[in-house]
Amino acid sequence: MNLGKMKKHCGNMVMVVAFMACLLLETTCHATEPPSTAENSTMNVQLQQQRRVVNRRLLGLTDATTFSSYLFALQWPPGACATGMLCQGNIPADFTIHGLWPQDSNNKGVPAYGTDKSCTTLTPVPPNKLIVELQKGNLVGDLTNVWPTLKNTNSAQENQKFWEYEWGKHGMCSDYGDKPAVYFKAAIDLRNHFVSVLKLQSGQSYKVQEIADKVKAAVKGTPEIACRTKKGTNQKILGEVRLCYNKGNPTPKGIRDCTRAYSGNCNSVQDVIAVL
Repeated sequence: MNLGKMKKHCGNMVMVVAFMACLLLETTCHATEPPSTAENSTMNVQLQQQRRVVNRRLLGLTDATTFSSYLFALQWPPGACATGMLCQGNIPADFTIHGLWPQDSNNKGVPAYGTDKSCTTLTPVPPNKLIVELQKGNLVGDLTNVWPTLKNTNSAQENQKFWEYEWGKHGMCSDYGDKPAVYFKAAIDLRNHFVSVLKLQSGQSYKVQEIADKVKAAVKGTPEIACRTKKGTNQKILGEVRLCYNKGNPTPKGIRDCTRAYSGNCNSVQDVIAVL
């Protein structure tokens, strides 16, 4: 191939790549009226995020960061506090929220937005502005009741730090990165629905499979049972019940079967664990 043909060939390749990028980014390649400075800044951020997603897809790196489902973790406070965690305040006697976590197709947590911004094309609300959004949504009271930090349930400051941590690590990469009130309200609703349809008898022991069967009968999805060990003993106890939901639909109707039956200190679904 002579030099002239090579230049023409390379030029055609550039045009094809540019066209594909336009399609992938879902943006137009036509001239438009120049945006304002503020609009331009927002568009630049969004384009940068979209380009990161496209670049990772072109490089075949989608499995590591592609958000495909949610893992919703509900902790059993008496069990969590029996593992050696220093718990203070009024410890709830029913399930509370640990987190609502975006997962990839391999059932691994999507990297935090601060680590890898390719998890979303949205411009998420930063953690330092979270409490304002929660106050606007009138969610602080509900979150204090159903999503407290067990380190000190009575401390508004500690609770806020817990919510900011969960938001920064997980929420910013969710479907609602720019709408934190919607994200937290979805978690509250999932928890309230769960406790309304499932009751475990505290002080009783069950096989892991028995708890899983009770949960599935109640919510129509196979859970993941997280086992813990009571401090100073070999006794296996219930730590968390985790449920899985479809991306874009973290509601009771969006439930799906979890791929892991158990995690933590259990070795089998036949292991017996206590509900403290």
